[in-house]
Amino acid sequence: MQNTTEENIGTVVVAVIGLDMPGIVAAVTSALAENDCRVEEISQVTLKGQFALIGIVKKPAALTNETLEAFLRERIAEKKLRQSVLVRDFQSPDQKREAAGEPYVVSIWGEDRGDITATFAKIFASEGINIESLRALPLENGESLQFFEVLMPLSVDRRALNAVLRERARACGLRCNIQHRDIFEAIHRVQVD
Repeated sequence: MQNTTEENIGTVVVAVIGLDMPGIVAAVTSALAENDCRVEEISQVTLKGQFALIGIVKKPAALTNETLEAFLRERIAEKKLRQSVLVRDFQSPDQKREAAGEPYVVSIWGEDRGDITATFAKIFASEGINIESLRALPLENGESLQFFEVLMPLSVDRRALNAVLRERARACGLRCNIQHRDIFEAIHRVQVD
């Protein structure tokens, strides 16, 4: 079921993924501007030479998603870039779910295993905790570090969850830390004078 409100009619999600190369952001945003589209929010990341961009875009009512997607693909091909494009209608998130929670950062580190993300994502899902951002990084000596930024519902027993996460990490030979995002950011903030 699509949650469309009057305010987000004409709003779409634009996703672009593929090999990272100079000029992708310029090609995509220029193509959007040529079609009188306005970027409301955008995020882009590169992982091991792979490019990913997601944007929330307001488009003219007469412009179909299919037409915009085809135009973006054409512009990317003209520049000899190698990306896939997807344009779909924006869906409003459930306001009840979004409003009732606090942001936390859960850090998991230790010997790299293929099941770390799945193991902890299952725990979060079982508690109704939404993962808002995830970052996994290789460390030295075959170890890895994963940061889960989660929105924890107020109904979740944080002490019990902390015990479950630490026990699961220990059973996997990993270490775990959970902090409110404000505390995490205060501790890890780098000041430049």
